[in-house]
Amino acid sequence: MFNQLSLFVSLVVLLNPAFTQAADTWTGFRGTGSNISAATNLPLSWSPTQGIRWKQTVPGYGQSSPVVWKDSVFLTSIEGPQQEKCYIHAYGLSSGKLLWSKEYPASQTKKTSSMVSRAAPTPAVDEQGIYAFFESGDVIACSHAGETLWQRSLVKDYGSFVSNHGIGNSLAQTKGQLIVLTAHDGPSYLLSLDKKTGKNLWKTDREDGVAWTSPVIADRAGTPEIIVSAKGTVTGYQGLTGELLWTLTGISGNTIPSASIFEDSVLIGAATDRRNPDAAKASESNCCLKLVTKDGKPSYEIIWKAEKAVSYYCTPLAYEGCAYFVNKVGVVYCLDLRTGKQLYAERLSGPCWSSPLAAGDKIYFFTKKGVTDVIQPGSEFKLLASNELFTDEPEKPAAKETAPAGRGSGGGYPQLGPTIYGVAAVDQALLIRTGTELYCIEAQGN
Repeated sequence: MFNQLSLFVSLVVLLNPAFTQAADTWTGFRGTGSNISAATNLPLSWSPTQGIRWKQTVPGYGQSSPVVWKDSVFLTSIEGPQQEKCYIHAYGLSSGKLLWSKEYPASQTKKTSSMVSRAAPTPAVDEQGIYAFFESGDVIACSHAGETLWQRSLVKDYGSFVSNHGIGNSLAQTKGQLIVLTAHDGPSYLLSLDKKTGKNLWKTDREDGVAWTSPVIADRAGTPEIIVSAKGTVTGYQGLTGELLWTLTGISGNTIPSASIFEDSVLIGAATDRRNPDAAKASESNCCLKLVTKDGKPSYEIIWKAEKAVSYYCTPLAYEGCAYFVNKVGVVYCLDLRTGKQLYAERLSGPCWSSPLAAGDKIYFFTKKGVTDVIQPGSEFKLLASNELFTDEPEKPAAKETAPAGRGSGGGYPQLGPTIYGVAAVDQALLIRTGTELYCIEAQGN
């Protein structure tokens, strides 16, 4: 009895997600899962010639978001015609200087093209290190100084990933664990890894099916609950054990946007696609859930369903009483977070692949082709600024002479022009990542 109680207490301490995202860190995909930053003095306006603290060319190609710990920015990339090389890079936040770069062989390769994911999963970072997951199935932990702490291959442990377009599931984390979702046409699962060792804490099998969504972690009375929106369902798992707690079925088109957590509410994003052309069903799949207890067991209630709003690429945002969804062509829908009533629908400067980010009195919409629209939160649409970052021209891979010896060039990638894939926010700076470039934007006057 003593050993069981001790183990349970240890797990509660290890897995408790209730730690606050500081303003000088950005620890994972969409920060801690809400895409709301406590950062201050963020930039309002910039251009290709103003407001850019630094810009660095990143070797290879990557679609993950940067993560930040204090004065270090970490991000991942892949390289090679078969994506045979995986990289973790570290840059100085203040200077943009490359601090270190580590290369790892891919356990599973795939011919690179603009139609497959390329270093799409966003890593996670904490006070102990940086944790990366690649579509090759490799999970790697490094210290902040670049020392490899542990690594393992999920494809060697559990079989190859089966997906025509690759894997895009980002890591989630609590204080002591990494949560890895694999959602593909082969054996799929949700996996909890001990951050210190990389060993399994638990593994829960899931129904096969491709989705590029990422798990998020809610706090249910001090216990972590892992929420996964993917391939027609939304599911809640007990964070200590991986036990399936509840399932919402009948969702249509939730293969790209992830669930978004705000207090005890969960926003679900979904859209039409080839297999789900029903626009009405797609809209009502964009909904708001509340985490509740029914008959003494964790459960959910559907608070409202959207009438017209859809979320195609990016994950919806809950902020200051409003919910924001962006459709395929770049129309932002603002809904009342409490009732789901549509407050407005306005066209942005373009489609968004990166999710909207909120901080203070600003919401940033990073459009695919480099224009960031900044709006004021609230029930009325008020555009504060519209900022161009680059001209729409073919993106240049890293040249051989800019990469450390032995890495080769970043050539061979089909070019669609620069595309904003991911962002991060810390005090006085926005980090914006394209396939081959990393930008640091600062408030003018700093």
